[in-house]
Amino acid sequence: MTSGNTIEPQDRWFSVVEMEVNARCNRRCGYCPVSVLPTQKGDRFMSEALFDRILDELERIDFRGNLSYHLFNEPLLRRDLETLVAKVAARLPDVFQILFTNGDLLSDKRYASLKNDGIDHFVVTRHSFEPMPERPEQTVQFPSDLILVNRGGLLGALGETLTMPCYAPTDMLILTVDGDVLLCCDDAERGHVMGNIAVQDLEEIWFSPRFVSLRRLLQEGNRREASDICRRCNNREYFGPGENDHKHLVKMARARQGD
Repeated sequence: MTSGNTIEPQDRWFSVVEMEVNARCNRRCGYCPVSVLPTQKGDRFMSEALFDRILDELERIDFRGNLSYHLFNEPLLRRDLETLVAKVAARLPDVFQILFTNGDLLSDKRYASLKNDGIDHFVVTRHSFEPMPERPEQTVQFPSDLILVNRGGLLGALGETLTMPCYAPTDMLILTVDGDVLLCCDDAERGHVMGNIAVQDLEEIWFSPRFVSLRRLLQEGNRREASDICRRCNNREYFGPGENDHKHLVKMARARQGD
C-alpha cells in the first residue's frame, strides 16, 4: 500500500463523504440526470440503522473531512434531517457539514434549526433564479454559475475520451440510500458499485484491488480503460487531489469559522 513513508494517492482515505439520505428530488432540471431517469415514486429514506452504521465506520477511521447529504436528491425532503445532522455533530465533531439544496424548502426556521444542530454551510442552487434571503452561512448560486458536465455521458455524447487525470474517486466516498458505494458522483445510473457499507467494512471496499486499480488508472488520465462512464465523461473539475468545483467555497467557509 505504501512505498517507504509515502502514501500513494490511490491508497489514502477520502476527504469528502456524500451520502444520499433520501432518494427523491422535488425538481427535474434539464441539466440533471433526474430529468432523464425514471421518475421516483414516493419517498425512500436511508434507514436509521444504515446511517448509524456509516457513522460507526467513519468514526472508526477518524474521518475529519467534509460531509454532505446529497447525490441526486433534495435532502430537505427528510423532515428528520436535523436528527441526522445532530448525530454527525456529536460523533464526528471535526467534520465540516455542508447542506446542498435547491432551497425550495429552506425556510428561515429550517435554516436556523439545521445550523443549530450542526450544518456549517448551506449551498443553495436556485434553478429558476428565485431570490433567497441573505443568511450568514449560506452561498446562493444560479444555473449560470454552474459548471455543467454530461454525467458520464448520460446527458450528452463525448467525441473523444479525455486523457486528463480525475481524482473524484480518490477524494470522494459516494454512498447511496441503500449503502452502495459508487465509483463516482456522476454515476447516476448506479452502474459501478464498489461494495456495500451495510455488509462490508470500509477498508474492504475502499482498498479493494478493483477500486485501487480504477483510481490508479484515473490518476494517470487513462479514462478509456477505467470504465465505460469514464470513457464518456467530460468532467474536468477533479484534475488533481482535492480539486473540485466547491473547493474554494468550502475553504472560505472554513476560514470564516476559524478552522
